[in-house]
Amino acid sequence: MAEIDMPGAEVERMGQLIGRVMELIDTRAAGFDAVAVGPPLAAAGRDFDEAWNDGRFQLKRECKGLKEGCEMIVKGFAEADREMVSSLKDDGAPATPKAAGA
Repeated sequence: MAEIDMPGAEVERMGQLIGRVMELIDTRAAGFDAVAVGPPLAAAGRDFDEAWNDGRFQLKRECKGLKEGCEMIVKGFAEADREMVSSLKDDGAPATPKAAGA
């Protein structure tokens, strides 16, 4: 039988992965050193890193919006779950089974 994930588990994981992407986007913060790759590639690496600044900024901004959206969806699932549990309790259904003789 296939395992069933809780609603929103995939969205929560996606938000975590987007956060990781945001951490790794900034090559300077990740320890990139154009000179360390060697003289033939140093200038190309430096040029790429400078040209990537605009793209990096845009991608980080978009990722931030996606991550926040994922967090809102996960919170929405959790709130819907709480409301459903509350409505079941209010309808007289027991929240937990009672032990025999209790």
